[in-house]
Amino acid sequence: MASSSSAVTPPWKYDAFLSFRGADVRHNFLRHLYDALDQNEIETFIDYKLGAGEEISRILLEKIEQSNVSIVIFSKNYADSPWCLEELEKILECRQTLQQIVIPVFYHVDPTHVRELSNSYGNALAEHQRKISSDKVGNWKRVLIEIANLKGWHFNDTKKEPELVQEIIDYIMKELKPLSSSNFGNLVEIGSCNRKVDDSEYFM
Repeated sequence: MASSSSAVTPPWKYDAFLSFRGADVRHNFLRHLYDALDQNEIETFIDYKLGAGEEISRILLEKIEQSNVSIVIFSKNYADSPWCLEELEKILECRQTLQQIVIPVFYHVDPTHVRELSNSYGNALAEHQRKISSDKVGNWKRVLIEIANLKGWHFNDTKKEPELVQEIIDYIMKELKPLSSSNFGNLVEIGSCNRKVDDSEYFM
């Protein structure tokens, strides 16, 4: 499907890029999501597509830039990884300069903990502060707050993963091939007084 976006400037090589903390999601939610993206012919870059010996950091940043959509899976330990935070910086840059679509997914983590940099996110940033410059960590904080306040989904134990995955797929398909008749009632603005909630909580 990536070629269908070629009319957009810049032309995208990938429909989607997945940013995630591997230890948290690689063998469950991530697999379900990636398989669904693939089945719907949504060309998605995931880090295991890198070849042996490639300069991973540089290549991953290039792949983010070449993607129409970035899906950020915020999990409990996402902020533990300096590299995840570096990816997030690049994703926000691409949103601001290339109009990239960014979709946060809060996977078994309270969105408030990300937006307020508390609990595991606060602990991770405090640890980074001990080893990394204040300016760098301050920028990571800003990026986390900004991305966490975008439209996205909150997944917890009240909703089955396949149902959440289908909601995300439907939304991405709508963004890649806009359909005026589409109705995604579960997606609402963060902070909206009229937020609609189904069996799980969706934050849009």
